[in-house]
Amino acid sequence: MQVVTPIDIADALRVDLSAAVDELRFCCIPIPPDLKPGDVVIESLGGSSVSGASDVYDVTFGVYAVDDAEATQAANMLNGIVSSLPLRDTMTQYSDVSTRKPYADNDPRAPQLSRQSFRASIICPGERIEF
Repeated sequence: MQVVTPIDIADALRVDLSAAVDELRFCCIPIPPDLKPGDVVIESLGGSSVSGASDVYDVTFGVYAVDDAEATQAANMLNGIVSSLPLRDTMTQYSDVSTRKPYADNDPRAPQLSRQSFRASIICPGERIEF
């Protein structure tokens, strides 16, 4: 019998986005203690099943920069790249992506940096396992 299990969406995004965008460093939870400009923290917020083979994942992206203007510019660029994932040649098969617009979201753990965050809903197939 074949069963589909959820994937680690944050890590899949980290791998695929690292290959697509050289100027940003992508990381997942736990947040590294040495946050610096150009870092992007990807966090899965959960999701749900949309079929027997696919899941929708709710994900947040936190983009760090030296000031609000740079954080906004980087977050807008990344938002466009994330939106285009179904059209890109990536290791993970993304079926559909819906993103929200970035918003100011300063991080108390890194008060010296500006952060812009945005959320996305991402549909992709689960991992097939046999048992």
